[in-house]
Amino acid sequence: MKLLEHKNETHQEIFKMELEADELEGMLDSAYKQLVKEVAIDGFRKGKAPRDVLERHVGSEALFDHAMKEYVPSVMDEMMVENKIKAYANPSVNLISREPVVFETIVPLPPDITLGDYNSIKMKPNPVEVTGNEVEDILKHAQKEDATLFSTGEPAAMEDIVVMDIESDVEGEPYIVAKGDTFQLRPNFRYPAPGFSEELEGLKTGDEKEFTLAWPDTFHDKAIAGKNICFHVKITDVQREKLPELNDDFARRLDPDSAGIDIVRQNVHDNLMARAEGKEREAFETKVIDALVEKSQIAFPPILVEDEINHMVNEYIERIRNYTRSEEECKAVLKDTLNDELRESYRSQAEQRVKRNLVVSKFVEVDKVEVAEADVDKQIAAITAGYADQADTPQGLKDLQEKTTYLNKPESREKLRRWLIAIKARQVLADKAKAD
Repeated sequence: MKLLEHKNETHQEIFKMELEADELEGMLDSAYKQLVKEVAIDGFRKGKAPRDVLERHVGSEALFDHAMKEYVPSVMDEMMVENKIKAYANPSVNLISREPVVFETIVPLPPDITLGDYNSIKMKPNPVEVTGNEVEDILKHAQKEDATLFSTGEPAAMEDIVVMDIESDVEGEPYIVAKGDTFQLRPNFRYPAPGFSEELEGLKTGDEKEFTLAWPDTFHDKAIAGKNICFHVKITDVQREKLPELNDDFARRLDPDSAGIDIVRQNVHDNLMARAEGKEREAFETKVIDALVEKSQIAFPPILVEDEINHMVNEYIERIRNYTRSEEECKAVLKDTLNDELRESYRSQAEQRVKRNLVVSKFVEVDKVEVAEADVDKQIAAITAGYADQADTPQGLKDLQEKTTYLNKPESREKLRRWLIAIKARQVLADKAKAD
């Protein structure tokens, strides 16, 4: 191994290294010996295929990548021990060239943090209130869940449900074809195309209508973006929801133990208030921590921001997956959005998240914030409570035991302990800010 360059900058140790030819051959041979035991190749028993056969089967790049993945971490461990370097997070590896093999490793170093005067931060949380309209909205949603449908015999209006036969095509290719399909009219609703609800408004049972709509050019599905969609619909019924009355009988349907609709209203109000107070408490804690970030001196390796951006991108992918109707639609959306522009849009937010986490960690150290083992036990009990509800079945009992065992492993308890300490630190900082 030849060290081409070693430098220290932006809280990172950066090594640029070149592999000697015999080292590369040794790496590839070691990778071959591992992969040949795992890969099934026709005509050979596992572990018996020659290296050239395996390389043709998996590809020379796959063999090289496996070799680098196995070899580089051990090289980096040696380099860090030799140079007395303590990594703050996982090092990153960037391949510069394959012939010769030259790569760069970046080792993030522990941040330098000088906390500002957190005792001087003084502010108050915003007042929290719950309006009667918010309570009624929740009750209306519960009414809709318990609603019955009836045929109106009237022209369809917004919020009505139409039963219809539908045929549609995009440039002659079928789009949506269904009989007896149900569809609720909603203003400005974009499915199955913008303006669809508005086209159905006013139609009666037995009416037929042909119309053309189009998705905008910016629609994520490029197969239909900007193209006309021709619809033909025949209305077979127009239905409307009949909501139950908000009375004591309705309250008892929601909760057999309910003392009446007024108690339900109060419970809804109290739940909304608790949720609003929790949201404001979290926002206030963040506001206090942001004030401490402004007062502090923070230097840290840039890779922490990149890691946080990766985390945010993964969160975005999960949101899209939950929002879209199929994996194909999810992939179509992601194809147009997973790019450098998306990552850059997260950068400032990711950097602030990193700074918040660092000042909280430093405050934990300075203020000696701790939690008792009993608090960890309580958190484990809270996590496993849902499993305990299913423990009356053999599988449920097994799931509970496995989850409890996993959470009580030393590394799991330590992870929970650090999480609880961070929560407590945020609360302590918020309480100090509110103190007179």
